Amino acid sequence: MYYKVTPSENGKYLVCHVSGQITAELARAFTEELDRQSRALNIKRFLNDVRDASNTLSTVENYNFAYHDMAQMNLQRDIRSAILVGPEDTTHEFVVTVTKNAGYNVQVFRDETAAIVWLSE
Repeated sequence: MYYKVTPSENGKYLVCHVSGQITAELARAFTEELDRQSRALNIKRFLNDVRDASNTLSTVENYNFAYHDMAQMNLQRDIRSAILVGPEDTTHEFVVTVTKNAGYNVQVFRDETAAIVWLSE
């Protein structure tokens, strides 16, 4: 389990690269770090690169993360977050759906260029 959050080269979005299996603990850690850096740098766009990571959370854990953990972290709601997944990876679909339903602007992408274009809109 590994993650690293850095500003993009142009400084317009934060890049969070995650590898390994995503657990609830890891998801909370990188989400809190994204929020911390977002507030410090006033950057509200995120590229979450999870092409090297699979979501291992159960349906209930994904739901609780989106509706309870994210609320407890007092995350900003005026962000835009692109989730960049591998071509065959569907493990992130449910958490994205419940995160959207919880009021966050997130979208799944399989193409990095399309994700960056969406973040730039």
